[in-house]
Amino acid sequence: MKAMRGHSLQASELTPDLIKLWKACCRANPLYHSPFYWPQFTQTVAEVRCDVRIAIFEQHGDVVGFLPFHLLRSGVGKPVGGQLNDYQGPILAPGVRINPHNLLQAAGISSYDYNHLPASFEELTADAQGNSISPQMNLGDGYNAFVARKDSSWTKAKREMRRRSRKTEKDIGPLRFTFHDSHDSIYRRHIEMKNALYERAGTQFRIRSDWISEVLERLRHYSDPEFSAVMTTLHAGDRLLAAHFGLRTSSVWHWWFPSYDLAAYKLGPGINLVDRCAMAAEQHDIALIDFGRGDGAFKLLFADQYVDLCEGAITRPGSLAKILRTGTNAVVTAAERLPLGRFGTYPRRAAAKFVSGVVLPNDAQTAGDRNVL
Repeated sequence: MKAMRGHSLQASELTPDLIKLWKACCRANPLYHSPFYWPQFTQTVAEVRCDVRIAIFEQHGDVVGFLPFHLLRSGVGKPVGGQLNDYQGPILAPGVRINPHNLLQAAGISSYDYNHLPASFEELTADAQGNSISPQMNLGDGYNAFVARKDSSWTKAKREMRRRSRKTEKDIGPLRFTFHDSHDSIYRRHIEMKNALYERAGTQFRIRSDWISEVLERLRHYSDPEFSAVMTTLHAGDRLLAAHFGLRTSSVWHWWFPSYDLAAYKLGPGINLVDRCAMAAEQHDIALIDFGRGDGAFKLLFADQYVDLCEGAITRPGSLAKILRTGTNAVVTAAERLPLGRFGTYPRRAAAKFVSGVVLPNDAQTAGDRNVL
C-alpha cells in the first residue's frame, strides 16, 4: 500500500474541487451509489450540527478519498448522520485501499464506531463484533425481469397484494399512487403515522423537534439529478394509507422512513406501496432499491441480492477508547451466553447506546457530556 497522508476539515471548508472529486469517487464505484455516501448528505447534516468533519486522504499529493464523521470531544468519531446513516465508512477513489491506522491518523481520532460498514472494507472490518445484511431489489432489467427471477412464494404474495388492493378500493376508495408529493401536509401526516408505528413497536425513538427532524426537513427539499429526496404516497380515495420518505441518487433508491395508517393494517398498504414503487422504478431511471439493514419479512420478500454489513469499532492501540471497547465487548460476550431469552439482545444494545454505538448527542455543542466514549 502506498504511503497515505491526510488531514481533516470542516464541511464549510470543502472547496468546489474537493466536492467534484468526492462525487467522482461516488460515480466510479457502485457501492457509493447509495445517497449516504454523497457529499450532499454530509453537507446537509453539517448545516444542522457543528461537529461534522471530513478527513481528506492523500497519496503523493493527490486526494484519493474522504471520510465524513462527527468529532466528539472525547476524540471519538461517529459516522456522519449517526443513527440516520445506513451506509458508513470512507469514500475512496478506484483502486485505493486504506488501513485502520491511516484512517484514524487522517481523521485525528482515537476510534471510529460503525454499525453499517460494508464487509467489503476488509482492512477495516477485521475486528467487527457483529454482522447483518442490507437486502436489495435489483431492477436493472426492469420489474418484469425481477418477477421472472422470483419463486412460487412471490406468486402467492403478489396474489394476496391484489386481493387486498381490491378490498381496499371496495371498502375505502380507488387507489392512487404518487411517486413524489412535496406538499407539507402530506409530510406532516407521514410523520404522524411513522411516530404511531414507533409507539406501537414500543421503541423510544420519535421524529420530533430536534436535530434529526431538522436534517430530514432540509433533505426533503433537496432536488438534484444525482441526489434528491422522494416522498412517495398511496391513497385510497382522499385517505393517505401509506407513505415513504427516502433518498435517491441517479440509479439507487434507499428505503428509509416508511409509514402506513395503522387503522388500515389488515389491508396491507405498506407492502402494496413497496410493490408500486418497484413497478414505477424503471420510469424514474432507478435500477436498485436498497431496503437498509435488517431481515424483515417484506425486505426478504422483495430482495434478490444483499450487501453484507458489519458492526464494531476501529480503535487506536493503547487508547482509552480501545480499552473501553475491548472491555465492554468482553462483558457483553459473557452476558450473551446467559439464558436471557427474549432479553438476549439487551447487553449489546446497552453497550451500543452508552459506549460504541452511533447515536449522537442531541446538542452538538455539548457533545462531550454523554455517549462519547
